[in-house]
Amino acid sequence: MSNKPLLIEIGVEEIPAGVAPRMGNALKLAIETLLSDANLQVSELKLGVTPRRLLIHTAECPVMQDDREKTIWGPPEKVAFNDGEPSKAAEGFAKKSGLNVADFELADKGDGKGLYMKAVQTVKGRKVADIIAEAMPSILRKLPSPKQMKWNDGDKRDDAFIRPIRWIVARLGDEVIPFSFAGVESGKISRGHRVHGCTGEMDVNDPFAWLLQQSVIAARDVRKFEIGTQLADAMNAAQVELIKDCDLLEEVTDLTEWPHVITGRYDEDFLRLPEEVARIELKHHQRCFAAQTADGKTSNVFFAVANIKSKNPAAVAHGNERVVNARLADAMFYFERDPQESLEARVEKLSEVVFQDGLGMVGDQVHRLRGFVLDKTRVLGIKDDDANDAQRAAYLCKSDLTTGLVGEFPELQGYMGGIYAKIDGENDAVAKAIAAHYAPTGADDNLPDNAISRAIGIAERADKLLGYFHLGRIPTASADPFGLRRAAIGLIRLLENASSPVKLTLTQVLDEAAKQWNQQRVTIAITDETKQKVRDFIHDRLLGMAHFPNALHAALGASVERPMYQTAVVADLLFHFSDSEIGQAVAAANKRIANILKKAGNISGNIDAALFSESAEISLFSVLEETEKDFPDNPEAQLNVLASLREPVDTFFDDVMVMAEDEKVKNNRLALLARLRALFLRLADVSRL
Repeated sequence: MSNKPLLIEIGVEEIPAGVAPRMGNALKLAIETLLSDANLQVSELKLGVTPRRLLIHTAECPVMQDDREKTIWGPPEKVAFNDGEPSKAAEGFAKKSGLNVADFELADKGDGKGLYMKAVQTVKGRKVADIIAEAMPSILRKLPSPKQMKWNDGDKRDDAFIRPIRWIVARLGDEVIPFSFAGVESGKISRGHRVHGCTGEMDVNDPFAWLLQQSVIAARDVRKFEIGTQLADAMNAAQVELIKDCDLLEEVTDLTEWPHVITGRYDEDFLRLPEEVARIELKHHQRCFAAQTADGKTSNVFFAVANIKSKNPAAVAHGNERVVNARLADAMFYFERDPQESLEARVEKLSEVVFQDGLGMVGDQVHRLRGFVLDKTRVLGIKDDDANDAQRAAYLCKSDLTTGLVGEFPELQGYMGGIYAKIDGENDAVAKAIAAHYAPTGADDNLPDNAISRAIGIAERADKLLGYFHLGRIPTASADPFGLRRAAIGLIRLLENASSPVKLTLTQVLDEAAKQWNQQRVTIAITDETKQKVRDFIHDRLLGMAHFPNALHAALGASVERPMYQTAVVADLLFHFSDSEIGQAVAAANKRIANILKKAGNISGNIDAALFSESAEISLFSVLEETEKDFPDNPEAQLNVLASLREPVDTFFDDVMVMAEDEKVKNNRLALLARLRALFLRLADVSRL
């Protein structure tokens, strides 16, 4: 069978940053699955992703599918034949299979239940181009994207996609793989860079090289490396140090096909602004990298990543400088005007700022956060001497939302609150807490280094999750417009931080946050059902983040809920325990116990020692009573004690019939197992390992 190169390229208008890589990976996985399901062996699929294209290529793909044998199993002999004659069931099954009864034989299926009708059918291999052509429209419809759109520039635009599709290349060697999607027919013609490239027949043998000639770096990793190299060269030339920003590097990689770094400089007078202001403006509004001097001071040098190679780089730099200077001039205006009104004076204005339609105002939220922190000061890790600072920071933490600078640059909320708090004369603890209470903003962001910020952050995230879940704004697989997953992950990271332990369980956190909502009686009432949904949502995120989810799942199954940082400790113990021979044996025994008890239903907890007749059950009961009496509090010690029960438990299952014919004996043994399981559950649900 001959092999030929396979090439698929979907050409689109610019895809938003961050979306194209997910879509590209999903496209690659879907095509890999399609080929694998068709028993087609191909060389490695290479992925190309740019803002304007999703590209899949492999050098070796079969042109024809091999013929294969397909085994068809029918009904059992007793159903298929009556006195040696085919039944209507046999005839109906044969007809449905496209065969005659004579095409079947009776054969052993290997399940120990006798003979079944069996036929072996030869399935002719298909053209691979036809297999791919049939599947591609469905594959494209299922690619993940936050939103999809339709466009009305053609007669057959029934399909939706992330952005309008402009061309499709689909080839197996010289042959076009014929299909259409969103009114666009597949072919051989591709397009290069918008400015530097041209339209032409893409090289099916090496599309990446062809695109490079058209000023497109299709391999995302290569493009990212090229940007990093150019940034390093530009940094050295300007004699400054780049402020590392991995998120921005990822973003500009997804915004360019032919990246070229341009060096610019904004007016030095704007260096009087707080250092984060210029960096945030450069990053969020211009997608530019900020820099600092060798001694760590903010520099007015910045770096833009253009999507063209300009004949006049100075003009491109000047254009960026003009925009950045104008934005920073606005920032300077607000920075000089905002402190004329203190943060405390601005608290009243928060009653005019909507938190979310249906959830009241930000002023209401501030009172809830303040109440949460005041009611739980000690267990949130705040010292008694810092309690006043904690309530003060919670009271002022949202006031910067009413300032002009944060209104113009929302990304500065919190940070500017800390700056303005210092200007107002608030002490360092309050200012620092306000500045850091939004952290962590992501899975890799640093945690706040002060207990007050952490406490406000816990209160705010729990408050937000309960409020939005009350409204039914629960994230879906493809959409999370209110950042609730990010809020849950931030809450998890704050609660599982063992270096600054918060001695509240997740349930206690949600109960306290719900209490603050319900005490206000001005907006909504949080129900137990809403709290449970939020709790489940957070646990799902927690398990998704875990390096060893089975162990964490077991730890979360304990009968007594622990603070999250302690749960993480137990999970770590269980993970290492599950790798040992004794751990596997104990887990297996617990699975057996859990299954027996599940099938048995409701079981009385009363044990009558007089009903024990076997030495193994007498011994297990005796050991259980002694263990319950002196069960330690330390998780590691608990695990060691539970591990020591392996021998009497194994002996019990070897020597004792749990489901005895005598109902009283059976129920007594079930009660013994239930009590044994209850002991294990004081540490974890070991059956989940």
